[in-house]
Amino acid sequence: MTSPLINSANLDELLSLLGDEFRDITRLFVEQLEGELADLRAARAAQDWQALYRRAHALKGSSGNMGATALSESAARLERAARDGDADGVEREIAAIELLAPQTVQALRAGRYV
Repeated sequence: MTSPLINSANLDELLSLLGDEFRDITRLFVEQLEGELADLRAARAAQDWQALYRRAHALKGSSGNMGATALSESAARLERAARDGDADGVEREIAAIELLAPQTVQALRAGRYV
């Protein structure tokens, strides 16, 4: 089943193929997520749009690879806002990401992917 936060169907398939190795990868994603958020906050505080663009792009990719669809989609919007120098869009998406990140971690744990 796919939730708005994660793509459970793809995650279940990866888990069946990779087993504990997939859980290790997912665990690493979860452990590194707070650092990713800190990097986003720092780039925003410095108004370093290029760094924010790069960090958002990285989060978009890592989230997408982990089946964290809502987080990946928000990171994509943040990436566009940073590229365009849209301060309001940046604030909106960072706020969304701050909410989505712990919800995503909770969904991954509930699905026993971590």
